[in-house]
Amino acid sequence: MPEKVAVELVSADGTPLAGEMLSPPGARTLVVLCHGIPLSLPDPSDGGYPALAARICDRGYATLHVNFRGTGDSGGDFSIAGWYADLEAVMDFAFSSDAGDFPGVVVAGFSAGGSLAIRYAAERGEVAGVATFAAPAEFASIFPRERLFAFIELARDVGIIRTCDYPPDPFEFYSELERFAAIDFVLRVSPVPLLLVHGEEDEMVPFSEAVRLFEAAAEPRELVALPNGGHRLRGDPRTLECLIDWLGRLACTEL
Repeated sequence: MPEKVAVELVSADGTPLAGEMLSPPGARTLVVLCHGIPLSLPDPSDGGYPALAARICDRGYATLHVNFRGTGDSGGDFSIAGWYADLEAVMDFAFSSDAGDFPGVVVAGFSAGGSLAIRYAAERGEVAGVATFAAPAEFASIFPRERLFAFIELARDVGIIRTCDYPPDPFEFYSELERFAAIDFVLRVSPVPLLLVHGEEDEMVPFSEAVRLFEAAAEPRELVALPNGGHRLRGDPRTLECLIDWLGRLACTEL
């Protein structure tokens, strides 16, 4: 049976973060899962990322999933820069002895989480691999400036913005989205292996966003198109198989 451990971290600005780690016996690779931006209320019948983490664990890989600020049991309000700071805190833990000193640490990010994982690998370069699923090349192409206030209200409705007078400067809030465009960082991911998985029928982040990232990236890189795949790839069984196949190939060459 895998070991299950509750994880409590603190981001650089003091925001508390909550998550969970699963470690099957003998695991040599830790998969850090980075979730996307919730745009609807939670579905009680959906097991979410803990369910995905358990399926990955069943295939022999340790997993770490921590809710970024504004989501789950973590504190704070959503901001893309805040999420990146949270990811840094999560990765610091992933590489620490507290997590278990795994020989290989990879990041698997979904939607916005994938975009942030690309920036992290570009700036830190210490991971064994980066896998993204439905990641946008630019947040501004998905959330145009003219929809800024509608997006903020939606974020309030789904509970990722919890403070009534937040954000204090909506236009700076949007500028952060522009500054964290994965397309500006993806070239520097190399030589870390990069996997881009995207649904050909993604209704929120067009497949063309994955093509842009792939064309801007350097080797080693791989683009997997999922026919008829939509945006929520976490629940698509092909997602798990793509990830496990890629992890297996990394284990032969990188870890």
